Amino acid sequence: MIKNTAYMALSTFARLMSAVVLFIILARLLGPEDFGLLMYNFTLGSIAILLVEYGFSNQLLRDIGKTPELIRQIMGRVFLAKLLLTALMIALCLIYVIVFNKTGVDVTVFWLLLLSFLLTSFGDFFNVAFRGIGKFHEETKVATIGSLLHFGLILLMVLNGAGLLLISLGFVISRMIYCLISWRAYQQVVGRLDFQSQSFSHAVDTIKTGFPYAADAGFTNFFYQVDTILVKHYLGAAGVGVYQAGMRFLNGAMQFAPVLGNVYLPAIAAKEANTKEFNSMASKLNLQMLIVGTCGWAIFWFGGASITALVFGDKYIALNLLWPYIGLLVFVRYLAAPQGVLLTASGSQKIRVWAQIAALVVLFISAPMLMKSMGLSGMVLSLILTLFTLFGIFVSALVIKKIPTGFGIVNFAITLTVLSLSTFLLVH
Repeated sequence: MIKNTAYMALSTFARLMSAVVLFIILARLLGPEDFGLLMYNFTLGSIAILLVEYGFSNQLLRDIGKTPELIRQIMGRVFLAKLLLTALMIALCLIYVIVFNKTGVDVTVFWLLLLSFLLTSFGDFFNVAFRGIGKFHEETKVATIGSLLHFGLILLMVLNGAGLLLISLGFVISRMIYCLISWRAYQQVVGRLDFQSQSFSHAVDTIKTGFPYAADAGFTNFFYQVDTILVKHYLGAAGVGVYQAGMRFLNGAMQFAPVLGNVYLPAIAAKEANTKEFNSMASKLNLQMLIVGTCGWAIFWFGGASITALVFGDKYIALNLLWPYIGLLVFVRYLAAPQGVLLTASGSQKIRVWAQIAALVVLFISAPMLMKSMGLSGMVLSLILTLFTLFGIFVSALVIKKIPTGFGIVNFAITLTVLSLSTFLLVH
């Protein structure tokens, strides 16, 4: 378990360079307005690709973990399903571009970033197989090469004065190389995809049976993307630029959640609920998540102003008001994450879907009101409220289904301490 976690941590660190550090540099060099435009279209692409992603990662981890001998058939079936969903996504995006009259640089940046997301999706798809069969070192190798290549190419372009169009094209080139590397590694380790026993009807059935996973992953990711749409609507592109500069650090801090989740999910799914092994793993997962969340909370709460001064400069001075809320948001996300993993491991995806719907309702009700009175801080506070909603529903569902939550006395003490101290500091 420790070895697998280390491999996942290394691959996540590589992604951290390309998904967090790179965007921080872009924010600094482009300024709030251009960076806001880039991140707005990046967010739109992130939302559109959810249809192709369809929650397949968690489904594959669970299915391959249970029947590793059928990996080629499972991967072949899901690959065909992704192709069908890709066609549907492109059609929907064409309608979106026409209806909302996106033109000029804006629409070109959107399509280029969408293509880069599509290539990344298929590259990640092949990498999931390595996690499912426990070959985390293979996933680490591919992810590291792809991420460092992406980081180096885009950094070289922006340092040489590239504009938004060239930067977006750079995303496509680097992600295409990553997809090819991932596909080649999959063939060498696992073999070719098994299409012989597959058909169009099998692909459709895969889409139907995977809907709970898709709905859960879709709502989860939409939940973490829709905030940018709301900020753009109420506070404009410059507001998006400042907000996303802070969110890049949050995304970096959250990289450990999928690391732990991907390591523990197949292992927990292989155990029966209410067994000693299940309960032990659940407790370890909760404690490790909370420790990371507490560290993130402390760094952003007490060191946020220094981050603004050292990394972004005076153009992003408004970030200083956000850091305490971002720190608390990091902690609450790590508080809720292990409960979601336990629900997935026990096959309770439908509960997660309804929880995400409830959380989105809270978000859409609270965000406009809080942003009007508190600005960007109100958006982050709204996200905190929605995550508390998720946590409450997740824990309640686990208790009702008599599935161990792993949330013991130590976890409760850590949570109470962080929340009490946060409330005291905000009030005073």
